[in-house]
Amino acid sequence: MLAALGVVLIMTGIVWYTADRLIGMGRVGDATFIYTSIVGLFVVSRFVLAAGYRAPAEMGLEPTITIIVPVFNEGVSVLRTIDACLDPDYPADRLRIICVDDGSTDDTWIHLRDAAARHPEQVLAVALGSNRGKRAAMAEGVRRSDSEILVVIDSDSEPLPGGIRRIVQPFADPRIGAVAGLTHARNADVNALTRMQATRYYVSFQLLKAAESALGAVSCCSGCFSAYRRSVVEPLLEDWEHQRFLGADCTYGDDRALTNMVIRAGHRSVYHAGAVALTDVPVEYLSFFRQQLRWKKSWLRESPILLSHIWRSRPLAFPVVLLSTLAGLLSPIVLIGSLVIAPLVFGVVPVVYVSGLLLVALAYGLFHRALMDDRRWVWTVVGTLFYIAFSGQMFWAMARIRDGRWGTRAA
Repeated sequence: MLAALGVVLIMTGIVWYTADRLIGMGRVGDATFIYTSIVGLFVVSRFVLAAGYRAPAEMGLEPTITIIVPVFNEGVSVLRTIDACLDPDYPADRLRIICVDDGSTDDTWIHLRDAAARHPEQVLAVALGSNRGKRAAMAEGVRRSDSEILVVIDSDSEPLPGGIRRIVQPFADPRIGAVAGLTHARNADVNALTRMQATRYYVSFQLLKAAESALGAVSCCSGCFSAYRRSVVEPLLEDWEHQRFLGADCTYGDDRALTNMVIRAGHRSVYHAGAVALTDVPVEYLSFFRQQLRWKKSWLRESPILLSHIWRSRPLAFPVVLLSTLAGLLSPIVLIGSLVIAPLVFGVVPVVYVSGLLLVALAYGLFHRALMDDRRWVWTVVGTLFYIAFSGQMFWAMARIRDGRWGTRAA
């Protein structure tokens, strides 16, 4: 971690050393300098905050839990999720699972019904009757629950043993309204794409969410595996389920939107690195880019909303959120300006910009290597550059932000 921080500090030094040259290149140089400085500060802040992160302690807490699993066309694989949720490490009489079938057209309902018949005291299968979207399925699960804690798990995810117990421990603090668990890619070694996603997931959780957790403001409690205090969610449910943006129904970004509302209501959101789940990531590039488009649209919608209230709901987190938002918005602009406009129009070779990207990627790679010796840290470096390379997709996300289609489903 110290080595990674050192790399970032070196990058920041290079930026300041060449500031006079960059500013002399005109507006493209100014933008590059400003952006690289923002990214440098952003990355450094993440390392500093994450260095102080500690996973929540075991408090012996055993609240009543309802695990909500929204399901669409998962077939027999949904049983793997249900079986994993029946964690023997948690008291059976305090754990309930509600699987909500969002109008599946395959044999998913048959498997849900069979699971409910095998575990009548713990598993409830609910059919919406038609495809109404993930938010409607989750909202139905919330309305049918009377537990203290709601755990949300995607139908292609599974918590590891002990994950359910761990993810509820932070709720011993009455200020906490939401908790995000750590998600690993279950199919990490299929190809280069899945390896890059696996390392991206790990760094995103262990560095970015850990840093946000130190401020009590995790901006997105992932739908793969997260938990909420039911008394916090219930007053927000109607607005969240029927959220609209620019006149269109919000059908994507349900996890980021709900987390945002929890923070705005004055509650803390934190991360638990010991509550682990597995999920499947896209193995084909087309599905991956569709997923990323959906996530970018969600980020574009929710980031300004978060900025509008974080200054009063979690004031200490405001500078970090501001840096994160500016870095994300400037990234595609500076990418095109530095790699296309600067060389073609001004004849400038983007040495500083490319060096900065390489050093940030290396910092993330060293961070991964420090925490996990799984020989994938090189993919962290490659993956960071890969994700930056298609940051221009942000422009397409802006143009399609009102498009509510799911994007990764064949339909």
